[in-house]
Amino acid sequence: MNILVEIDKTLSRLSNALDKLNRDDLEYEESEGKLTIEFEDGAKLIISRQSATNQIWLAEPSGGWKFDFKEGQWVCDKRGITLEQALSDLMSQKLGEPISL
Repeated sequence: MNILVEIDKTLSRLSNALDKLNRDDLEYEESEGKLTIEFEDGAKLIISRQSATNQIWLAEPSGGWKFDFKEGQWVCDKRGITLEQALSDLMSQKLGEPISL
């Protein structure tokens, strides 16, 4: 298994999930191993490929998260949740309504 391929597939899948949300209150862009989600107030979530550590990192206004690929999912050991759940929770808090990716 090529972990970098898994990372790129994950970023593409997240981009497609954001597209399906069809929201006017956020913008997103995927390019070169990075997915940036920007909200109307300028706050950003940045999901990026970390090739040296074979991880996905998530930067958000109050800190950072590191995700490792385990059993087919990207999991944050520190917090015990998946990347998709972390993003859904952060976006739900920001937008004031339930978001599910």
